[in-house]
Amino acid sequence: MEKSQKRQVAYKVKINDILSGPYIKEEGEWVPNYIVVGDKKVSRVNLMAVVVSKQNSENTNYKNLTIDDGSGKISIRSFEENSNFDGIEIGDFVLVIGRPREYLNDKYIVSEILKKVDGALWAEVRKLELANNAGEVALKKDSVGVKEESIEEEDTATKIFKLIKEVDSGSGADTQEVISKSNIDKAEQIITNLLEQGEVFEIKPGKLKVLE
Repeated sequence: MEKSQKRQVAYKVKINDILSGPYIKEEGEWVPNYIVVGDKKVSRVNLMAVVVSKQNSENTNYKNLTIDDGSGKISIRSFEENSNFDGIEIGDFVLVIGRPREYLNDKYIVSEILKKVDGALWAEVRKLELANNAGEVALKKDSVGVKEESIEEEDTATKIFKLIKEVDSGSGADTQEVISKSNIDKAEQIITNLLEQGEVFEIKPGKLKVLE
């Protein structure tokens, strides 16, 4: 029976975090390679940046563009037919979710999700998110009982994740409606965590959407 690989968290990081972090190759078919960023093993990333170049290839299954978030530049690649690249042009502000890879010491991202977003709004949002992430990592290191709470938090996060999908009629799920229907005390914090992990996207203030 074929074994399925667990979906990894898409961490919100800066491009420089990827470029400067060591790339670790793991042994085994079901163990993902990763970049070391602080105390995290990052095998999926969530980036927001501006497209600064786009390269065409005679191979229609290979697509490549370069993005810049102010901390560095990195290549976004696809090695299969992928319509996500269609309509993306130089100067566009994009959301990228994908897997970091390295070839001959050159790091790049294999794209899973690539979409245009409102640069003026989301550049500031991402700056705040990255600043908050740094503060929360320090807080978690000093917390007591994190391991004991992690199982309960995972269960409630799964419930909220599914509820967002149920409430969303196409234009996004209302945040307050999700919180109210969940009957979970820490619902707002769990939603914040899902946003930070890249599992949920806020398409506009107060409207949530699952990135699947």
